[in-house]
Amino acid sequence: MGERTVKVPKLVAFDLDGTLWYPEMYMLDGGAPFRRDASGAVFDAAGERIKLLGDTLKVFAHITTHPDWSDTEIAYVSRTEYPEWAIPCLQQFPIPGHPRGLSLFDVSGHNEIYPGSKLAHFKAIHKRSGIDYEDMLFFDNERWNITEVSRLGVKSVYCPRGLTSAVWQEGLSMFKEGGAAAGDGKKQKQKKADSRVYG
Repeated sequence: MGERTVKVPKLVAFDLDGTLWYPEMYMLDGGAPFRRDASGAVFDAAGERIKLLGDTLKVFAHITTHPDWSDTEIAYVSRTEYPEWAIPCLQQFPIPGHPRGLSLFDVSGHNEIYPGSKLAHFKAIHKRSGIDYEDMLFFDNERWNITEVSRLGVKSVYCPRGLTSAVWQEGLSMFKEGGAAAGDGKKQKQKKADSRVYG
């Protein structure tokens, strides 16, 4: 693989409900199977539309096509009680500009999608991948998950409005600068009101 020219995480983990998309899986009446129409809109079996939040596709297009990110792994960490819906939903969203036409699901190497503590999710990823927690970057819209996971040493970004470009850039800046030591209660000061970064 190519040598990195900038400091980027070895793994980026994303929550799903409220971070990448809305409505959350438990809010859907229809669930799977999902379908994508000619315009690219995705609907559940009852005809309810699932929309990606913020700049999700833009962020994923960058991670999966830019050479600086060629060695970075992608993970999904979700406490949803409907993993049987989340995975086929991910499959309905192609990444724009991807040379192989891969979907959000296709580019993930780790799918920790089940109820329970996200500590268990990250410990499973760490054990399987061998990647240190300090080399991971995590995005979630729930503050408790951010607080909990940051104690492991994972650089964790609170994004209550979903994965926006501003949140993404804040996370990258924090990762490059090293951030605060995990669990010491320090926070990076933010210029944007829609994110908080812990680590």
